[in-house]
Amino acid sequence: MQFCGCYEFFNLQINDMKRILFCASTPLSYAMFKPIHRKLKEDGRTEVWFTANHGAGELYRTVGLKGEKIIGKYRSMLMRFDLCICPSFFYKRKNAPVKVQIFHGCSLKNRAIHQEALAYDKLFLVGPYMKQKFIDTWNLSEDDRRFEEIGMPKLDAFFDGSLNKDEICGKLGLDKKLPTVIYAPTRPTPTSSSLSMCGTEIISAIAQMPVNFLVKLHDRSFRQWRPKMKQDWVQWLKQYEGHERVRVIHDYDVVPYLFASDLLVSDISSVVNEFSLLNRPIVLFDVPRLIAFHKKLEKKRGLESSDLEEWGQDVGAVVQKPQELQQTIEYSLGHPEEKQEVRQEFARRFFFNPGKATEKAVKKIYELLGLELPR
Repeated sequence: MQFCGCYEFFNLQINDMKRILFCASTPLSYAMFKPIHRKLKEDGRTEVWFTANHGAGELYRTVGLKGEKIIGKYRSMLMRFDLCICPSFFYKRKNAPVKVQIFHGCSLKNRAIHQEALAYDKLFLVGPYMKQKFIDTWNLSEDDRRFEEIGMPKLDAFFDGSLNKDEICGKLGLDKKLPTVIYAPTRPTPTSSSLSMCGTEIISAIAQMPVNFLVKLHDRSFRQWRPKMKQDWVQWLKQYEGHERVRVIHDYDVVPYLFASDLLVSDISSVVNEFSLLNRPIVLFDVPRLIAFHKKLEKKRGLESSDLEEWGQDVGAVVQKPQELQQTIEYSLGHPEEKQEVRQEFARRFFFNPGKATEKAVKKIYELLGLELPR
């Protein structure tokens, strides 16, 4: 990992390369940018710099970046770039002629549909639902100059042949003959997310089943990225170290583990929409207080209805108690065809360009930089 000082700052001013600044808030942020970064690295005309809201060195070390230009947030604000790419809203500095918002997910919580997004020069929209939500919420036109119909580049791996389920399970030391279930809940709140309400019971119930079980918690479930987190999940999950069928996933990128899974257990996380692209069964743990909270937020924005409440849970089998999980999972694994049309509709609604999003994003980035695409 390369931290940059005074020499690099001077060099930044005289180098003819096109310089891009990427701004992360957690390791998940880099997962959204990784496929784009790989393409940009192949071109000697571009140079990518990395910053973060807090602890840039630790964050990018977590995602395995080596030999890259890592710089603290405040030092980055003293520099000039040709393009700034953000998957969140913390980076306020306008130190590039074009700032691009790529978002960190697309869920029915609609955190992405934030007024702060309107300050960006380009919005790399994930799908039709996000686009229409921006239009309805902020009274924008269909052809707003900021809109770019891109998709979600990180999900291209579902379609490009780079992932192999048996290989993933093999690396995890799991029985390839067993079905694989993944629990990937939304970021925790003090009282109303599935992890906060019943996380220990949910995990314990699924761990008892004759399935491979992957536990993939949100970055902000851990004190490393959310110091005030009440439950120490790292410590609690240590009981499953060495378990025959349970694996706790600390990888920042959930995509390979979604691909390896036959069924998803979640709540209102954006991974529900992502998993719909695979058209496999989904079980949702009901979180009524959290849904009510987001409904209030929608009303404050002037919207009369809550999609999360009205149809957001149609994509999966809904359970209210941990005791219902085992039976529901068993049934859903045995009847994967149920709700397949609903899942397909979710995928169409939430994502532009499945399998081609990276290509679309890179093409637009080169256009914004005034460069021809590499041959």
